[in-house]
Amino acid sequence: MNKLLHMPLIVAGLSLTSAGMAFERNDREAGFYAGASAGYYRINDDDFLDEDDRLKDNRVAWRAYAGFEAGRIFAIEAAYTDFGDTSDGQANMELTGVSGAVLINIPLLEVVAPYGKLGVMSWDRKRSLGPLSNSDSGSDIFYGLGVRFALASNVDMRLEYERYDIDDTDIDMASINLQYRF
Repeated sequence: MNKLLHMPLIVAGLSLTSAGMAFERNDREAGFYAGASAGYYRINDDDFLDEDDRLKDNRVAWRAYAGFEAGRIFAIEAAYTDFGDTSDGQANMELTGVSGAVLINIPLLEVVAPYGKLGVMSWDRKRSLGPLSNSDSGSDIFYGLGVRFALASNVDMRLEYERYDIDDTDIDMASINLQYRF
């Protein structure tokens, strides 16, 4: 019985030791990176909802980005994202944005690092409904979560989910990213 009580302490100690070794093993020099991504997004805007308040239009977006990694934990990133044209009958929207973000990585293994992302996007949007149209722009905060996988010594793949709140439009995007570290 006494040995069973010590087992959780031993497992916790081994877990902390292996996590510390993973951080030490994954420590790498600071450097720049660049990448591109393709994503699928869902848009929630009053102009694009059907009679049951469900989305009728989902689209593909692309992004080009560059950043600076300060070791395995912290990175800053700038990106250009093109959400393309989204249309539903007479309603049409074009959206692009330039963003800056901070990424916090949690390197678990040599090849896997979950991360969180927080940033600001400056966006330009053009909307039309039949013959009526308007353009606007602004800046809004966005956030995301993802997992980075090391494919080679300088090549990483990221799977990412991001949530943008562009004025009165919510955008949820899942993407796959490929990046090269210099």
